[in-house]
Amino acid sequence: MKQENLNKLSQNLTADRDDYMKSFRHNLDVYIAEKDITLREISEESGIPFSTLNTLLYGNAKDCKLSTVIALARALHISMDELVGAETISNLSRESLVICRNLPENALYLVRWFIRHQQRIYNNMPHGKKIISVMKPLCLANGNLKPTNDFTPLDISHLSKNLRPKIFIGFQLPCEHYMPHYSPYDILLVANDRNATNAEHTLIIMDGNLFIAQRVEETENGEKVIKYYSIRDKKFRAYEKDVDEVIGYIACVENRQE
Repeated sequence: MKQENLNKLSQNLTADRDDYMKSFRHNLDVYIAEKDITLREISEESGIPFSTLNTLLYGNAKDCKLSTVIALARALHISMDELVGAETISNLSRESLVICRNLPENALYLVRWFIRHQQRIYNNMPHGKKIISVMKPLCLANGNLKPTNDFTPLDISHLSKNLRPKIFIGFQLPCEHYMPHYSPYDILLVANDRNATNAEHTLIIMDGNLFIAQRVEETENGEKVIKYYSIRDKKFRAYEKDVDEVIGYIACVENRQE
């Protein structure tokens, strides 16, 4: 069984805390339904007898041995929680696990670096302070922004109690292409506790580029659609369904002239 195939299939696993045997059978079937994977192969890889697996999948078994779950999870390169769908970890943690599992090693290096960076910040955070990481993107000649691993900490404890908890990241603009809206001295403080409202400025990622766009609700053919327009030239950038990721909306701006 190829590791790459197993990683992709792990994205299709489900959870049901009220009937973990149901989700266990479904999740096993996710792998068996793949044309390149057979129940016999899973049996050989896990060391679980074929007859036992057959009974678990198609019989009336109401429970499963812990040792069986461990062996199958190891064979499929997933966690026990994912295999049985017991939701012993949060949906956010499970989603992050699946994403990381399907990233190339160079991307995982950046993820690990950023996690350690966050750990250092919060381990050294004074009591009562709110510190976030601020990225300084790379500005290309055409004004497009590229995400980088250039982060610095920023204390936002001075913000209001209503605003402070919503901010999770900042972006230091490195160019003048976004004036008069934002200057190179501006740090855009981004929140994602809700969807951006109509006409609100939003940070999105498309094709590896970072864009500051205006989120606009429009009606096309009788249906409501969400579109993003560049704040630089007001030209249509993308439909929301085509955006790789919506980072969040710009909640406020810090001006740090040097």
